[in-house]
Amino acid sequence: CDKCEKWIHQICGLFNTRQNKNQQSEYTCPMCTIEDLRKKNNSVKPADNKNPTPGAADLPRTKLSEVLENHVKVMVKKKYDYLIEEKADTEQITDEEARKAIDMGGPITIRQVSSMDRKLEVRERMRKRYAFKNYPEEFTYRCKCLIVFQNFDGVDVILFGLYVYEHDEKNPAPNTRTIYVSYLDSVHYMRPRKMRTFVYHEILISYLDYVRKKGYSIVHIWACPPLKGDDYILYAKPEDQKTPKDDRLRQWYLDMLLECQKRGIVGKLTNMYDLYFKDGNDATAIPYLEGDYFVSEAENIIKDIEEGGNKKKNTTSGQKSKKKDNKTGRGGTRSTGLDEDALRASGIGGPDMSVKSLQDGGKDYVMTKLGETIQPMKESFLVAFLNWSGARDEDKIVCKEIADERTRRLAFGDLSCTNHGDAMMGSYRESEKAKANALAALNNARLDGVKRLARPENNSFSEANSSLEKHQSDKGSKKENAERNSGKKFEGESRKRDVDGNTKPENVGSSSSSFKESNSGPVDKLGRPVKVIDDDSEELDCEFLNNRQAFLNLCQGNHYQFDQLRRAKHTSMMVLWHLHNPDAPKFVLQCSQCSREILSGYRFHCPVCADFELCQDCYRNPNIPKHQHSLTPVAVSGQTEMTEAQRKERQRSIKQYMGLLQHAGTCTSSSCPSANCAKMKGLLKHGSSCQVKAAGGCHVCKRIWALLQIHARQCKQKNCPVPKCMAIREHSGFTDTHPGGQQEATTNIWNQEMPDSHTKDHENSFA
Repeated sequence: CDKCEKWIHQICGLFNTRQNKNQQSEYTCPMCTIEDLRKKNNSVKPADNKNPTPGAADLPRTKLSEVLENHVKVMVKKKYDYLIEEKADTEQITDEEARKAIDMGGPITIRQVSSMDRKLEVRERMRKRYAFKNYPEEFTYRCKCLIVFQNFDGVDVILFGLYVYEHDEKNPAPNTRTIYVSYLDSVHYMRPRKMRTFVYHEILISYLDYVRKKGYSIVHIWACPPLKGDDYILYAKPEDQKTPKDDRLRQWYLDMLLECQKRGIVGKLTNMYDLYFKDGNDATAIPYLEGDYFVSEAENIIKDIEEGGNKKKNTTSGQKSKKKDNKTGRGGTRSTGLDEDALRASGIGGPDMSVKSLQDGGKDYVMTKLGETIQPMKESFLVAFLNWSGARDEDKIVCKEIADERTRRLAFGDLSCTNHGDAMMGSYRESEKAKANALAALNNARLDGVKRLARPENNSFSEANSSLEKHQSDKGSKKENAERNSGKKFEGESRKRDVDGNTKPENVGSSSSSFKESNSGPVDKLGRPVKVIDDDSEELDCEFLNNRQAFLNLCQGNHYQFDQLRRAKHTSMMVLWHLHNPDAPKFVLQCSQCSREILSGYRFHCPVCADFELCQDCYRNPNIPKHQHSLTPVAVSGQTEMTEAQRKERQRSIKQYMGLLQHAGTCTSSSCPSANCAKMKGLLKHGSSCQVKAAGGCHVCKRIWALLQIHARQCKQKNCPVPKCMAIREHSGFTDTHPGGQQEATTNIWNQEMPDSHTKDHENSFA
């Protein structure tokens, strides 16, 4: 610390090495910072006393993030009030004492950090087998990433991440109007910890309500926990945080979906097996979703058919397959799955696996085999029908208990049941006076022995509730009182879930259309209006958050961990810095001698030893032993932000290299007039013959591998002539499959220069 001159660990002191220019930047430790704020408190206006470092609240806002954040803020406030009242009544203390005793942590911020259109190519065997049915060659979808922060001690900490894929009405069947909840991940630092499930459920409930109003009709969820030691989004969890088992994670999702049913957001609940495997469908009836179990398993089954028919093979389901094998006792032969008698009884007897049989109307062997595989674990493949405007009656069917609960909530004035609440919302406007009257009425009711039965928000609500109560049966009233006395007190709070809390009330998880109607737009912490991005029409491109593997790579490569709260704070600070400085290098090299990050000047690279770098100071220091090999000086750019002209030049340069790579891959002339063609051919030839390879530290291999990665990500040709392109694309199809499938064997290439100073890109290469 440059003020108190005490030493402090970089992680604990929230020290950002990327801003330590020339190792000379001034640093003030947290204790000195707090002391300075205390001294300035009386002399500085609140508007001037803001943190100069951009935080989570300063990230761009989208319509989706605004809807989710507003909803969660209202629900957390209601939960907080309920906990205070519960503690006050239980311990016979005042509400103020209860408020001080409950540590609710800081405010929760929700931001959408990525929204990109992506294409999922149908894999070759699936495409060929069902070509006669005009099965699509690709599906487009919108990939969105949401991050949840909570402020601890003035620091925004990442607690939760969510990836969802949206297939709109323009998508061909079977993906039309389909939502896929792809990945979610969290760490248990939320305060209080028992709020975790409540907050995360409310986020998902609000999201499903939002998308149903936009016209999405069905939601698919694969409840698949990660393998032990693996991470989905957040790298390195706390040791005391347990990984949920299959049944626990499945129940976690079911609890959320059942609450959606009670609110009228979701209709019928089922699973993939019961929905698609009982009506003689073929594999084209199942939605083809990025990272889903069906995509890779169907391809493997078709491959098995083509290569040997009845040979039993191991599936790629990893953890799932092992559990399934244990349950069914299958020892690796077909007879231990569906036996011949069962096959004959079902009309399959001696199945014909050919495409011709399928064309003639025969049973689809792929569906038979896939059904055999997933039947023991079918409950993990959840499917929920949304109550959107065009929902069919059969998709709205719920059990009697859910229907009764909806009726009960509506009768007690619960507007959470949004399919009814939309029409009723106009008569329930909040005001401060109404809240005061409601509190007085509540106290009177408590004195009369009726404890928080209805919790009216205003006079009109109270009158409506009184009239509705007259029509309730004695049995229903007794049941309600029994539930209140049995500890289910928070259900009373859920009656008011649709109240928005602002001057203009909105429904829970209001849609983009209702958001537009809001009179008062969002403002920043200084009260200034901020732009809200339409995340459906505008793209949010974040290189390291566009997919979860890229974010894991960023965290692993920079040792950004979440295993301790102090590390989670530092990691979140660095992630926010990258989000606010998108053009800054994501990975920087460290000096092999002093371990400091090399941010400017020159680094001295050893072309022989893998990952050996020296900074200028260590290279020039006579007291440091000279390295055994000759070192090459490489300029390090200290630039953290590009101008628009530089960004365009960078894109132009990358485009030129992609064109040159394409030309060199197809050119067969030994005397091509282009000198660059010969150079590119030389690079490609080196890549195929080098014994060191990129993983061993060969800088030439790293450069050409980075080029091939960029090309493969953009290439859509069915038979691309560029070396390794097809292999990279084929392998990359597995990178977003849940870790229940194949392990992702990747070698990450960090901060490698392209053969041009403007084409710096950080790519991952598959081993």
